[in-house]
Amino acid sequence: MRFLRAAVEEVVGLFVADWVQAATTVAIIGAGWLALPRFHVEGLAFALAVALALQLVFATAAEARRTRARQH
Repeated sequence: MRFLRAAVEEVVGLFVADWVQAATTVAIIGAGWLALPRFHVEGLAFALAVALALQLVFATAAEARRTRARQH
């Protein structure tokens, strides 16, 4: 029973983390899609690329912390 419970928790955790990461990525891309044509600010595309990179780093670090916490 413990194995089944652990497997279900792992699968649910993966889907929840992936959905949150996907929603955040879509929100950043959507903001860029709406902002870039309207605001002609120098470096806005670069700022959006940095935001996407930071989101990826943050999501990866958060997943690593969750995995480490489950192992202990």
